[in-house]
Amino acid sequence: MPVELIYAPRAQEDLLKLPVSVAAQILDNLELLITPPWPPGKVKKLKGQRFWEIRTGDYRTLFIPEKDKVVILRIINRRDLIKTIKLINIRALKDWLESIE
Repeated sequence: MPVELIYAPRAQEDLLKLPVSVAAQILDNLELLITPPWPPGKVKKLKGQRFWEIRTGDYRTLFIPEKDKVVILRIINRRDLIKTIKLINIRALKDWLESIE
């Protein structure tokens, strides 16, 4: 069953800051999330976290599956992954998700 991709405002900002060719490659990879099951190795759940990631070169896209949706949270360089995860406010994320439903 296909799922809907929802891009958080911060993920949209992240995409706009990237070179067009990199952003296009990331968007192509995100299409994989529309139809589960997801390819292992390319898409994985982060240990000890609520987040999942999809790898595209040196970039990681953080997302959370929610019912029939996949919420794209951030698109970051892999070296910034741990720092970025620590900065994500789960309560604000839940409030935002409720506001868009």
